[in-house]
Amino acid sequence: MSSFLNQIVSLAACFCVLSLVGCIGNSVDHRPWQGEIRHELGYLGARNWVVIAEAAFPIASRSGLRVIQVDADIPDVLESLEDLIEEKHHVKPRIHIAREIGRLDYDYAPGVDVHRAELEEALHGRQAVRLDHKILMSLVNNTAKSYRVLVIKTRTALPYSSVFVELDSGYWDAESETALRKSMDE
Repeated sequence: MSSFLNQIVSLAACFCVLSLVGCIGNSVDHRPWQGEIRHELGYLGARNWVVIAEAAFPIASRSGLRVIQVDADIPDVLESLEDLIEEKHHVKPRIHIAREIGRLDYDYAPGVDVHRAELEEALHGRQAVRLDHKILMSLVNNTAKSYRVLVIKTRTALPYSSVFVELDSGYWDAESETALRKSMDE
């Protein structure tokens, strides 16, 4: 009888392990939009921008602008975008946030306090440049005239919550450029 009991316990244990493996396998696929973003990042380089946009972000009708709709919130997409950029190595992000988000009051924008905390966590200590929203929109609009802009529309419904990511070369920086120019002038 104990042999029969041991077999049942072994089968139950195997079933539990297989169930957990199945759950882990399913969790990998819960962000199918990452593949689209990974693909787009392969085309983008220095001077391109990525906007992780709030739900009401206006989309201009012009070439050079690519829009992806995702079922996720801005902090989650920002964290994923940073991970995907690290995979690519050819670009590095410079993150811009609207200055207004820091001044929003919960009475006018319920949920803004939680959003700000989640955004800070998603930044992992990385500094973000804070500019007026109008300036950020102008920078993106000017960029879209000559370079590609990827807009990732999210389900976040808070004013001034969009995150603007300016891409720069991952292997060449301003200091290197300055040194090169200086050596060429000598």
